[in-house]
Amino acid sequence: MRDNRLLGSLRAGEVSIGSLMTIPDLFVAEAMGTAGVDFLVVDTEHSPMTTGQLHGVLTALYPTESTVLVRVPAHGDVYIKQALDLGAEGVIVPSVSSAAECRAAVASARYAPVGSRGFGPRRASRLHGDRADYLARANGQIAVLAMIETGEAVEAIEEILATGGLDGIMVGPFDLAVSLGHLGDPEHPEVEEAVQKVLVACQDSGVPFGIFSNSPAATQKWVSRGALLATIGSDLQYLDAGIARTRAEIAAVKSASRKES
Repeated sequence: MRDNRLLGSLRAGEVSIGSLMTIPDLFVAEAMGTAGVDFLVVDTEHSPMTTGQLHGVLTALYPTESTVLVRVPAHGDVYIKQALDLGAEGVIVPSVSSAAECRAAVASARYAPVGSRGFGPRRASRLHGDRADYLARANGQIAVLAMIETGEAVEAIEEILATGGLDGIMVGPFDLAVSLGHLGDPEHPEVEEAVQKVLVACQDSGVPFGIFSNSPAATQKWVSRGALLATIGSDLQYLDAGIARTRAEIAAVKSASRKES
């Protein structure tokens, strides 16, 4: 099993920047794998990706040097087990709102005696070495990140951060905004205050803080405040940006043509 580069960076206190993948297409996955980001998050929570499609996407991402994480659909041992057995190097578990949920998520990603992960790494154990190597190293090389995206989670953040084996926190600002009554406004002062509270708690506890952001400006803001993990966009965002740029270019060409005529 190869070293988890993301975990190495987090343990060294280095910033890691990633991208989100939502399109269940192998060619898109191959393109994203050459983006040069530190980590890629394959989203199975808010995308139509099936387990079979996830298998294909992870296969397409196999050659990448980026650490490949899967955001599972929910905090459940079956989802976590499937993602890891298919070869994910870590999981991001959504909607973790209590210490008990966080402990369960971490346990689901670790083999006994420290956890309760079921046995069946048929693909994962063949990717970088053999089964014996995978079993010896998996507990130390699999990343487990909990998403904080509810008001309840913010209130319980100190207890959540006390979970042994938790490798980091990822704040979901859009869902957090919904939870706090500010749908579509992740920059609302109340939301920012909640995110800042989580950041400070992470710094006090020594647990890496991360956040899903949808713009370079937002990423830079939170990194400057101490975030060690952040996303800087998604495959669909990059596609939308390219479409918007093409529309503007078409409009400019047509406008110039009308002036010439």
